[in-house]
Amino acid sequence: MSQTLKFTEKELVSDIQEYEEPHWMKEKRLSALDFFNSSPIQEFKYGITININHSELDFSEIKLPEKRLMDLPKHNGVIIENLSEAIINHEDLIKKHFLSCFATLGKFEALHTLLWNKGIFIYVPKNTIIKDPIKIKNINENFDFQHNIIILDDNSSASFFEEDASMNSEKSYNTKVTEIFLGNNSNLNHGSFQNLSQNTISFSTKRAVVNQNANINWIDFCLGGKLTKSELITKLQKEGSSTNVYNLFFSNNSQQFDLSSSIYHNSRHTKSDMAVRGALDNKSKVIINGLVKIAEQATNSNGYQKQDALLLSNEAEIDPIPNLEIDNNEVKCSHGTTVSRLDKEKLFYLKSRGLPEEKASKLLIKGFFDPIIRKIKNKQARKDLRKAISSKL
Repeated sequence: MSQTLKFTEKELVSDIQEYEEPHWMKEKRLSALDFFNSSPIQEFKYGITININHSELDFSEIKLPEKRLMDLPKHNGVIIENLSEAIINHEDLIKKHFLSCFATLGKFEALHTLLWNKGIFIYVPKNTIIKDPIKIKNINENFDFQHNIIILDDNSSASFFEEDASMNSEKSYNTKVTEIFLGNNSNLNHGSFQNLSQNTISFSTKRAVVNQNANINWIDFCLGGKLTKSELITKLQKEGSSTNVYNLFFSNNSQQFDLSSSIYHNSRHTKSDMAVRGALDNKSKVIINGLVKIAEQATNSNGYQKQDALLLSNEAEIDPIPNLEIDNNEVKCSHGTTVSRLDKEKLFYLKSRGLPEEKASKLLIKGFFDPIIRKIKNKQARKDLRKAISSKL
């Protein structure tokens, strides 16, 4: 495994100079290059036996990506632009928010900052309610590094659904960083469906800052990729803020998923509910990290997390790691974890009613996912997720 990039700094600088972007963004890219070159590889290891094999990761395979514009929908009263254009049209907003969710960068975030070549900027003005969901489908090429910034001003509401698929089945590298900022009393439903090819190495991080009485509902479904590291972080910054996190995954063959969800209660009367549910088949391996952290000042807060995994093969591996960090006594906080196989009694019941064993097994697997899928308000999104699950069976 190589930790260096194949192209030279001179080639990168020449490429950046052709981008129509402000000087401060070019400086961020070059600073990220220095950090990337000087920082060690991040380990996928959380214990003696809890680890992911990352031998497939080879940075020397990555090529300089071309700058790409995405085909974006239009919604009245909402700004939806390619990030590369928004940097020019709304420079102050982008400069204020770009990477502001990150106190420090890791090696993968530095790689992303260095090479990002496409992205989405969404701004929902104050007192704006968007009833129709904003839906985007990304067809990723072999080297795509996407950065999204979503801002909802005070008293606004919107729904955003994004699907990622691959253009081909060649070995690919993709990164995605999504930064979300919710003003007071705002509400966002955010859906993400990752269905990349099983020759893709994917790094994704989604982060949200939630202000007073605001709420974000996450639906995050990981289906594709050969090696996937996905991180979701929600900061409940102000009093009365809340979040619901619903993570789904389905792995098979030799897929490896490193999935992490963290919720930080940083103020009083904040609420969170985290549900992670997934199935594993063949020789796939999944690590689930869950964290609910309640700060000392976050009195009268309520946090809950549940992790459920269904093993469909004797060779599949799952490592659930639920964590609670509570710094005051005036809270309600709990967690639970289950790892199980298909229920033999239920399977026998379905077979006794005339269903073949294979069809009965598929029905039970679909039923395992359905309690989370039913929480999705968008009918088409529910249909797409059920279809994706069926494609794995």
